[in-house]
Amino acid sequence: MSQNLPLSLRYLSCLDIKHKPEGLREPSGLALSPQTHTLWTVSDDTKRIFCLDSEGNIQHHQTFAIPVDGLEGIAFEPSGECVLAVKEETNEVLRIRLSDTQVVSRVALRDMANYTTIASFFSGTGSDSSPADTALANKGLEGITWNEASATVFTVKEGYPGLLIELSGTLGTIIGHTLLDKRRGFSAPELASDDIDFSGLCYDRTRNSLWIVSDRAKRLFLFDLATQTVRQSFPLTYSKNGKQRRIVKAEGVVLDPDNNRLYIASDRKAKIYLYEIEA
Repeated sequence: MSQNLPLSLRYLSCLDIKHKPEGLREPSGLALSPQTHTLWTVSDDTKRIFCLDSEGNIQHHQTFAIPVDGLEGIAFEPSGECVLAVKEETNEVLRIRLSDTQVVSRVALRDMANYTTIASFFSGTGSDSSPADTALANKGLEGITWNEASATVFTVKEGYPGLLIELSGTLGTIIGHTLLDKRRGFSAPELASDDIDFSGLCYDRTRNSLWIVSDRAKRLFLFDLATQTVRQSFPLTYSKNGKQRRIVKAEGVVLDPDNNRLYIASDRKAKIYLYEIEA
């Protein structure tokens, strides 16, 4: 099968994962365990990391508390021993060990080597800042994923400018960055390109691409890492009671590469929508 053929997404089902007593109200990222294929998520108003089964039920023996709130993304390292997460307010990347639920490292972007290459994008005063949309200015990190091919980490800045940042696997160095703008193919029919935000991402090893979700655009972008451009984008729609609807407040995306499926989390609805990728 050619990797250049157009793709489509077929909606399969929806999981309701809201659990107020446990604090799972606003899922802000998704990860898939490479060993157990369980789903993992964070809720930005709760100091916990949640493990879910295939039906969306909380797995209490694997869910645990952490001493940090405001987490906005989650990803597994290939070994499955640690998860990575980002904290938006401080632009930190955390490494959390699952065996003892300890935060083993916590590094802010500003403390990484080469931070000066992206500092202006976080100041709100640089030449790339947009006065046209102050609501998006200075938005921090929203998603994170591990790139298996390069053993590096990608994270994404939410607001204007939307920014894809590549980090070393040790989280010590900023390797590079890419503006996620109209020139790279980020556009939506009902939204100005400068208004598109970015709320989650995951790596696709088969296509050497990133799936990047936008809350405001209500779209999913397939970003080709080789060409540094959007290969395709998809409206985030699903069917309910015979009607087509749009996902509200999409905040996380993760790929199940073995089954060629995507899971997309809605923060506001506390639901996970499942799609099959078709060529």
